[in-house]
Amino acid sequence: MERKILWIISFALIFVLWVKIDPSATESSKTKTLSENAPQPSDTEARKNEPRAENVQTKTLAEKSTGEVTNTPSETKDTVISKKDDSKNTSKPNAGELSDAPLPGSSDDEKAYFDTHPINQDKPDFAAISDVKTRKEAFFDYLTPFIREKNTLLLADRSHLKHLLDDLNNLSSTDISWINKQRKLHRLVSTDKLEKHHIETLLIKLDIIPASLVLAQAANESAWGTSRFALKGNNYFGQWCFRKGCGLVPSSRADDAAHEVRKFTDARQSVFAYIDNLNSNAAYKELRAIRANLRSTHQNISGKTLAAGLIRYSQRGQAYVDEIEGLIQYNRLWRFNREIDGYVSTASNN
Repeated sequence: MERKILWIISFALIFVLWVKIDPSATESSKTKTLSENAPQPSDTEARKNEPRAENVQTKTLAEKSTGEVTNTPSETKDTVISKKDDSKNTSKPNAGELSDAPLPGSSDDEKAYFDTHPINQDKPDFAAISDVKTRKEAFFDYLTPFIREKNTLLLADRSHLKHLLDDLNNLSSTDISWINKQRKLHRLVSTDKLEKHHIETLLIKLDIIPASLVLAQAANESAWGTSRFALKGNNYFGQWCFRKGCGLVPSSRADDAAHEVRKFTDARQSVFAYIDNLNSNAAYKELRAIRANLRSTHQNISGKTLAAGLIRYSQRGQAYVDEIEGLIQYNRLWRFNREIDGYVSTASNN
C-alpha cells in the first residue's frame, strides 16, 4: 500500500516538473483554441487579397475613378496631393537645363495671350449633376476646347521652328531671339551660336499632349471637377507652387512642408500650365522620348502610350500609370483626339 502511495506521489511530481519545463503543449493548445474562436474573414475580405488578372484590374481601377460613388464635392485630392512627390512643378534640372525658367503657363507671352483671348465660358457645377454619364460628358466638353486650343498653338510654334531648322544658315536676330525664348520656356539654356542639335532638342519638347491623356489626368486629379482645388483654385491637375500665397494649402500638408496647390484664374490656364509642365519638366523626359519615337516612326501620338512616361507624376508610380490608362480605356477618351499633323488619333489604343 505504501509503495502504491509513493508511486502516485512520484508520478505527480514528475508531471508537475514536465509541465513547468515544456509548456509548449498547453500553449499550442491555447493558441489553437484562440484561433478556432477568432472571427474569420468574410469571403469579400478574402477576395481583396487575391491577385487579379491584369485586364480585370484595369477595369476595376477605371470604374473606381468614374465618379459613380458620390455626387458630393470631393476632398480626396486634398489628402492625396500632399503625399505625392514634387515632380509636378519642380525637378532637379538635367545638364543643359535651366532651373530658373518661369512657372509653366506663366510666361509673358502666355499672359498676353490670355489677355487678348478672354474666355466667356461659365464653369459647370459638376457636383450638382446627379447623372454620372451626363456629368462626365459635361466635364469632357468643358475642358476639351482648352486642350485643342493649346495644342493648336503648339503645332503652330512647332511648324515655325521646323521652318527655321530648314533655313538654319539664314536666321535673323529676331529668329534667334524667338528660338532662345522658347528654349528658356522649356528649361533649355540659351545660346548665341545656334546649331542643328539645339533646335532638334527643342522640337522634342515643343509638341502636343493628346486630349485623351489630359482628360484622364484631369478627371483623376480633380475628382471630376469636384475637388476643393478645382472649385476654389481652378486647378485640375494638382500642380504645386512654392511661393507663400501662390495657391491653396493642403489640409494634410506636413508642418515642415512649404508647397501649395497652385491657383489659376480659370480652367484654361490650368490646362495650358499642365501641358507646359509635361513638355518642360525633367521628370517627364521619358514621356517626351516616347512621343518623339512615335513621331519619327509616323505613329499616332497615343495618350495611353504616353501615360507610361508619367511614372514620376505620383509616388504611386506604376499604379498611378495603370489608373490613367484604365480611365482612357474605360471612358473611350481617344474619341476626343483629332487629326494631328496628318496622323489620325482616333484608334481605340489612344
